[in-house]
Amino acid sequence: MTAPADPTRTPHSTPAPAPDPARCALVLGSSFLGVYAHTGFLAGLHEADFSPARIAGSSAGAFAGGLHAAGLRGDPLRTTLLAPVMRHAFLDAGALWRLPGILTTLWSSGLFTGDRLVRHLRNTLGDIDLRDTPLDIAVTNADTARTEIHRSGPLAELIMASCAVPGLFTARNIGPHRYLDGGISAELPYHHLIDDPAIQTIVIHRIRHQKSPAPPANLTIKHVIAATHRNSCREFHAIRSNLARAAGKSIIELTTTTPPPGLLSRRHDAGNFHLGLQSARRFLAGSIHG
Repeated sequence: MTAPADPTRTPHSTPAPAPDPARCALVLGSSFLGVYAHTGFLAGLHEADFSPARIAGSSAGAFAGGLHAAGLRGDPLRTTLLAPVMRHAFLDAGALWRLPGILTTLWSSGLFTGDRLVRHLRNTLGDIDLRDTPLDIAVTNADTARTEIHRSGPLAELIMASCAVPGLFTARNIGPHRYLDGGISAELPYHHLIDDPAIQTIVIHRIRHQKSPAPPANLTIKHVIAATHRNSCREFHAIRSNLARAAGKSIIELTTTTPPPGLLSRRHDAGNFHLGLQSARRFLAGSIHG
């Protein structure tokens, strides 16, 4: 008598092979403090000697990609990321002066400047220009109201610009323009890769935070902003993925789900790094399929 099939398992004759890294681009999506899981994912790729031809990052993805592109690997990468000074560098006492300006809309575009983080990144990574790395960073040009993909410019400044969540951080001045969070309209920045003949496979790594299955009884401004942003990101991704597939690209989408991080709490940082590491290992083992 034949045993019934296990309905929880999807049959595969053989695991899907990992894509050719020489023709692969890795896309690291924006996510509030998702840098820990993204960096863990990069660490997992590195331990398997999988080096994509290009990395594109937005916000937390730009942060993680920047640490990797600067040459940090293994224990130095993990230690640098998890050091308390890295989280504290986002904050500055001037926020107390800027808060009334934000509430009244009379001055300041954000609560924190990010200047301390830029200095810390320069001291840690060195004065690196993006053109010397395989990294693409997405930012929003606040002057032209357009998304831009940068492949050259000061790495530390561009990382902070891509992380500059409106209202939380001031716009970053780089050259003649002011820049904000790349995730505003490019949560997953890969539209510039669609027509790149050198790239065949686009691997997307996104971060999602654990949440209650039921919507909150009382909506707050946080929930409303999050819902509208998720909807915009979903629509943009649907359009871009259809264009990419029409251009003959293969898309592999991976999601790491983590506990929600806190701006001041570091309780989940190391755990989220490990969750990203596990996602990379499963991907390379062929247990995640796009």
